[in-house]
Amino acid sequence: MTALVDHVRYNDLPSLGEANISRQNPSVDDIINGPIRDVFLKHCAHIAHCLYLQHRHHTVGADKAVVKVEGTAHLMDGQAVKDIVSFGNKVVPTTWMTSDGKVLPMEFAVVPAATATPAPTPAFVLDFLSVLALNGCDGLFGIDTIAKGAWTEMSIGDASVVVPSNDSDGYDQDKFIPVAFTFDEENPKFRVHGKCGKGEHKHSSKPNAPLRSLM
Repeated sequence: MTALVDHVRYNDLPSLGEANISRQNPSVDDIINGPIRDVFLKHCAHIAHCLYLQHRHHTVGADKAVVKVEGTAHLMDGQAVKDIVSFGNKVVPTTWMTSDGKVLPMEFAVVPAATATPAPTPAFVLDFLSVLALNGCDGLFGIDTIAKGAWTEMSIGDASVVVPSNDSDGYDQDKFIPVAFTFDEENPKFRVHGKCGKGEHKHSSKPNAPLRSLM
């Protein structure tokens, strides 16, 4: 079975904390709300997809990938994927990473085999990569599939679970980092669509990996 994910490139992604440090560059929000938003709207990509602060959840082996089942993320091998498919399902990419001028599948979800799932168009991908490169954001942002509602990913026991956020502001904002950003034609600024817990979640740092300068 062909590997779902390029595990070398996936393992080279920054941790959540490292990615968030890069995003704190003062110019980044202007880039998101400017040329990145423009390319999403130009291709109508904002209808099904959003911007993603890409980061590594696990260390992935050559035959493994991060796959979500009903909102819970699992590190699966090829045999597990085969077993899931045998029950009339398919495993499809829902998040894509950018790496060295390419857009590659990063994380996946299980859906019924007959379900139609959106994927970024080649024209959008080409323009998106160009905008990232021109603005020093290649490797910082990827693409995510918009969920039915805003979400938060957190660790509960040994599981990585995605729960609805319900537009609540009652959570401890110091514990969660915005990672998914949606756009629309009326609002000139992005909206936070997804967050990840930073302390308890398994977003491990790479040993001896220097931070890349954004600009």
